[in-house]
Amino acid sequence: DSSSRVHTTYNQIGAATGRLSSQEPNLQNIPAKTEVGQEFRKAFIAEKGFVLLSCDYSQLELRIAAHLSGDKEMSDAFKRGEDIHTRTASRVFGVEPSAVTKTMRNQAKTLNFGVLYGMGVQGFQRASKVNRDEARLFIDNYKKEFSGLAAYLEEAKERARKDGYVSTLFGRRRLIPDILSTMPMLRAGAERMAINMPIQGTAADLIKMAMITIQRHLDDKYGDNVQMLLQVHDELLFEVRSEMVEKVSKEIKEIMESAHKFNVPIVVDTKFGDNWSEMKPIE
Repeated sequence: DSSSRVHTTYNQIGAATGRLSSQEPNLQNIPAKTEVGQEFRKAFIAEKGFVLLSCDYSQLELRIAAHLSGDKEMSDAFKRGEDIHTRTASRVFGVEPSAVTKTMRNQAKTLNFGVLYGMGVQGFQRASKVNRDEARLFIDNYKKEFSGLAAYLEEAKERARKDGYVSTLFGRRRLIPDILSTMPMLRAGAERMAINMPIQGTAADLIKMAMITIQRHLDDKYGDNVQMLLQVHDELLFEVRSEMVEKVSKEIKEIMESAHKFNVPIVVDTKFGDNWSEMKPIE
């Protein structure tokens, strides 16, 4: 625009899980992990006298899955502040956490998130580049070690078959008529939705609740000194007057972590910087 700022449009009902989607341009889709993505992010800079502040829910969907399923292993790991992927690798591979290699942790991470999206043997085999027998063994071991989560995911499919819909923790529903389809491909897709929507949808509800509380707080206390700029799924990005960043980050972190009381701790990581690429953690 005339101030050299780029503006996105957020769509409340674009995503079936309840997440906000961003369009023209899609600012939720700028890569964070690639070199090119980081170069792009350097173009997003704060006004003079301000810094960008990122507040990001850590492993939110896994924490919600632990809460919804009541899985003891997963819940205990989060309560103890353990690295969940290392803990998963340790259990699935039957080794001490100290013996978990980078490859093991990466495979466990793929499993942890893949299970929430209804990933099967073939999907895990492709993502982890292991053979079919190994993939099956990993998934069988995972379901054995995290039996509470495995049972919850099966129950989610069963509930969807019975009710024709699934709900988030806060009661927002998604209809899933294809769960009773006679076509295997349609039915499998519907089963994946039945597993994922209550978890991802609860995460979407939670961040919206946090955003409303944060905006009220900022309006009351900070006026033009702090602006909420972007929501990128589990992350919120703000522009904050430089001298206020530590105080503001602490208050926003507190609001986000306490937006709802779960059975496991909810954790928010905060970072700040002059641009969206070069950001350092706030201790």
